[in-house]
Amino acid sequence: MRISVALRTLSFALALILCAAAPARADFLRAETEHFVIQGEVSRGDITEYARKVERFHEMLEMFMPPNSDDLQAPKLWIYLAANNATMRQVWPGVPTTVGGFYSRNDGRIYAVVDLSNENNDTILFHEYAHHYMFQYHNEAYPAWFVEGFAEYLAPSDLRMGRIRYGLWSEGRLNSLAQTNNWVPMRTVLSARPNLGSRQGSAYYAQAWLLTHYMNGTPERQRQFSAYLAAVGRGEESVAAFEAQTGQSPEQLTTSLRAYLGRGVTVYTLTHALPVAEVTVTTLPASTKDAIWLDLRSMRSLGDDSDALLQRVRAMAARHPGERLPTVTLAKYLVEADLPTEAITTLEAVVAADPADAEALWLMATAEMDVADDTDDEAARATLMRQALRRLGAAYNADPFDFRIYMAMSRNRQGAPGYPSDNDLTIAESAYRLAPQLGSTAMRAAQVLMAKEKYLEAVMVLSPLANNPHDGGDLGSVRDLLAQARERAGLEPVSTEAPPAVEETEAAD
Repeated sequence: MRISVALRTLSFALALILCAAAPARADFLRAETEHFVIQGEVSRGDITEYARKVERFHEMLEMFMPPNSDDLQAPKLWIYLAANNATMRQVWPGVPTTVGGFYSRNDGRIYAVVDLSNENNDTILFHEYAHHYMFQYHNEAYPAWFVEGFAEYLAPSDLRMGRIRYGLWSEGRLNSLAQTNNWVPMRTVLSARPNLGSRQGSAYYAQAWLLTHYMNGTPERQRQFSAYLAAVGRGEESVAAFEAQTGQSPEQLTTSLRAYLGRGVTVYTLTHALPVAEVTVTTLPASTKDAIWLDLRSMRSLGDDSDALLQRVRAMAARHPGERLPTVTLAKYLVEADLPTEAITTLEAVVAADPADAEALWLMATAEMDVADDTDDEAARATLMRQALRRLGAAYNADPFDFRIYMAMSRNRQGAPGYPSDNDLTIAESAYRLAPQLGSTAMRAAQVLMAKEKYLEAVMVLSPLANNPHDGGDLGSVRDLLAQARERAGLEPVSTEAPPAVEETEAAD
């Protein structure tokens, strides 16, 4: 008896030790601030601090580049916190092991994924968010080098709660600059985003960082910089505009930059504390862990494994019957698999449970329009399109900041009698204002503006996209349309040559 009691006591003690030693299971949490929605399987304290850190970076960007409009309201950027590279591969199967995060913008969603195990994840996120911020809040026709230089200048910032430092650098960029024989000619840096090999590509980014640092180094150069950017925005050629505003040729600029670097660049410290952001943290359903990465995977090209992915998602949804995210995720794959009728049936329970679920309503309307496009029965097609438009109206009332709803409304109206009406123009412009980073929203808005003979407005929409160093290979039609708009607006012609493409992931910028 004594032995039995002793064994039970020992087992109980071991159980207590093991429970104490095992790490606590983290819930999937959602943190929401003024400008971000952040989700991850992390502690409440960690996600709160992360949310406040990215809000501090947003505040820094506002200091350097205030929004064009004081009353501009923009959608929040969604950031997903991945535990490691293996988790990121569930979203982007081919992501390199060295990548610490990526930013994705497509017609399905705009979001970022961060690998918390990668020591460079903050710098990568800040670089990509600087791009996102520039196009969202200050969408101008900037020269390609400054699009990268602005992001490179602020991405390495030290954003501790009590000390904000900027103007910092990465060792990799300094190493690139030290190899002066590999510098890209400054005339090339100023004029285009060159299609370069990895070594000169690194030099290009480093030189863009250095030139941004240099131009912000004194009040006089800042004034010259502003005048140069304004001239490029008006359509002036970049090299000529730089020479006119600074008095320096590209060759003289090279000498100035090397001297500036040789003296040692200045690191700046903010003299006042940034506000501490308010953060609301909520616990997400347990099924989130099973569904969330598959949900994001649906926004990327499915490729040859689409059938296997669909089966995997069906099994995932079956494990969580009646739960919202698994069901909506399944419906997205069904739409991608050209099974819109099944997608509609799948979404019925979600919409019945929450008639104000904007994403489910948008997705259901999209599936209904897909069915309508496949029918030869004009009466049935008209009924489906009207029904889809009613759902989109309900989705708009639930979430007026979702660009996908406006794009779907525009699709619904195309080809209808009287298209494009003034209301159609408002819808297209709204989609563009909410997601100016996307070529699809800019092109749709520009096409409607030109149909309404608003050529100058079309030029303003297309010019930032035409100068974008990303999407290079897709910009031929953009630049052709821009040339037409400029001609009809009575403006001087500009080159229609598109810059070479940059890989869309942007993860290695």
